[in-house]
Amino acid sequence: MIRRAFRLLLHHRAVRALLDACDAADGRLDPVECHLVGGVLRDRALGLPIHDVDAVVAGHGREIAERLAAALPARLVLLGGKEFAAYRLVAGELTVDLWDRETLSLHDDLARRDFTLNAFAFDPRSEEVIDPFGGIADLERRLLRATTPASFAGDPLRVLRLPRLLLRLPGFAADPETLLLARRSTPGLAGVAAERVRDELAMLFAHPEIHRGLALLMALDVYPGLWLARPGEPGQPSGALAELEALPERVRELRQLDTGAADGVDAPAARLAATFVHLPQNGHGALQRLERFRDAGYLTRQEAAKVALVLGWEELPASDLGRRRFLHRAGPLWATVAASLGARATGTAALEPWRATLRPLVDLARSEGKALFDPPRLLTGGEVQELLGVPPGPHVGRALTAVRQAQVDGKIRTREEAVELLRAGAA
Repeated sequence: MIRRAFRLLLHHRAVRALLDACDAADGRLDPVECHLVGGVLRDRALGLPIHDVDAVVAGHGREIAERLAAALPARLVLLGGKEFAAYRLVAGELTVDLWDRETLSLHDDLARRDFTLNAFAFDPRSEEVIDPFGGIADLERRLLRATTPASFAGDPLRVLRLPRLLLRLPGFAADPETLLLARRSTPGLAGVAAERVRDELAMLFAHPEIHRGLALLMALDVYPGLWLARPGEPGQPSGALAELEALPERVRELRQLDTGAADGVDAPAARLAATFVHLPQNGHGALQRLERFRDAGYLTRQEAAKVALVLGWEELPASDLGRRRFLHRAGPLWATVAASLGARATGTAALEPWRATLRPLVDLARSEGKALFDPPRLLTGGEVQELLGVPPGPHVGRALTAVRQAQVDGKIRTREEAVELLRAGAA
């Protein structure tokens, strides 16, 4: 049955192009040996959609990659690698990752892979399945198991890949020994290139069931240790887990009031903010922790700025003036902040005030949101100079700021009202 499932891959355009490229490589009489490996086989066996194709060839990798890029057609990216050459071909939504194992045996190539469900191969010519580590049996058992005892020690980033795969693969559990191996390797995350950690975290926090992922990060001593620059250090700030579990319900409540607002919630930013709110303080606030996390390279500046904005409030404003200023400062992220504050509230006593302040905020955002996010310009700098009789300089900037603030506060809406405001201030 497994072989029949893999045989369907022979009709995939990338697989056909790969075989043609291996047949023609270097003008050889014998084709270059190639195998499909990794995620493409795993997902095919599980009946999941196929977006990426993973393959390994025994030599002539650069030439095969170039032929494949021309045939698909696709953009060729050289990935490099310390022990082997790797190439990525990007053709729209399709990605092909090609490894050249050169003189390394197929068995040894499979042995260096992370989990057994990624460590078997399929020969598209002979249709033989090579499974030296029992990966297919683990697939059938829905078990995530390390390929070898050295799986995590060789690449500690796999500690993060473990929860990501458990979130992505339905009904899977981790082998207890694998969890122990991963936990022992968590301190090694400090030596992993920051951009690799950042990419794994981004995929984790994009998942709607990140609360399950965070629970595993806690069990592996990744959280809060990595957030505190001490991966591997135990700690159980369960508040973050409770907030992540509550977040979807608060978004649903927001959706009942305004579908568009709920659709505008930046879920990854809200989820990441929850992890910083509940960190041990020890003299450092959440924003300071966030800055250090960003400076370590684990968040882009753009993502960190969004998280910082979400962390900027402790409660929703209760007055009309407060709501106006809140919407202006939060801008399009206002719904993200609102949902986060609702998720942070625990118990009826805290939730009822949140619900009471949410409805008028939604109404104001619906009626005046765009004008509050970025008020239309009522006067130019030149007009201010002429009106007040002042030269270019800080006076002009302060006047324009005063006009903009008055717009946000709902005091003025027209050019005439702006002129009157500045004249009254100059009098």
